[in-house]
Amino acid sequence: MRNVEIEDHPNMGGAFNLLTPQKHPQVAYTEVQGFPRLITDLEEVRKIADRYGIMPAMALLPTESRALIEKKPGEL
Repeated sequence: MRNVEIEDHPNMGGAFNLLTPQKHPQVAYTEVQGFPRLITDLEEVRKIADRYGIMPAMALLPTESRALIEKKPGEL
């Protein structure tokens, strides 16, 4: 088995959805290994929203993503 290097990422805790119902505060929905969770605690939702805001700043440009994807198989 090969070692895989995983860099720190704000979404390492799993996928999430931010939902903003009309006339209600924002909530978050997560599902980890088949266990769904609706998060309504405002502070916890704020932290998840902050994580969401960080992700675009960390994203590669499409051309950079393509180059990385093409490079990685040769490194394995």
